[in-house]
Amino acid sequence: MKKTGALAAMLLVTASLAQIANAAEAQPFQITLPTGFSAFAAQTQTAKSPSGKNIQVTTWVSKSPTTEAVVVSVTKLWARIENPDQQMANSRDSLVKSVNGTIDSQQKIDGSAPGMRVDFHSGNAFLRARLSVKGDSLYQLLYVGRSAEQRSNPSVDGLFQSFAISDTPAQTAAATAAH
Repeated sequence: MKKTGALAAMLLVTASLAQIANAAEAQPFQITLPTGFSAFAAQTQTAKSPSGKNIQVTTWVSKSPTTEAVVVSVTKLWARIENPDQQMANSRDSLVKSVNGTIDSQQKIDGSAPGMRVDFHSGNAFLRARLSVKGDSLYQLLYVGRSAEQRSNPSVDGLFQSFAISDTPAQTAAATAAH
């Protein structure tokens, strides 16, 4: 399968699964979506780790009429993540490999939750990811565009700057559209 075909298939599966889920599900993060993006659709799946422990993954997807997409995934593990840098590096490598991508740049993000920003591309898809760890959860914010220009748009920068992890899992945050 060509690079663009694999990416398109991954996005279609993610979007299809997310469309059937309840968009009102609690979000353990806050974010401001760029103008024109749809409300989030969400899905939660539970899987077993090799050690038999439960891993819960919730994915939120928002799309724009210009074929851009924003995906937020929260992976909740059974215990605190003891090595955030290693967890983010492994996730970065898996994400880039899953789309047969090439890393364009990456940088560490300072703040209350350790983080990493990665810009990469695959075929005609240009992606930006933010990976963060807090407690027992890995947060992945992913933007998918069709050009380097879309990816570097100030509204995409605003999207990433607005992303904040809630302090407690019980907090629910709404995604708001920029006006």
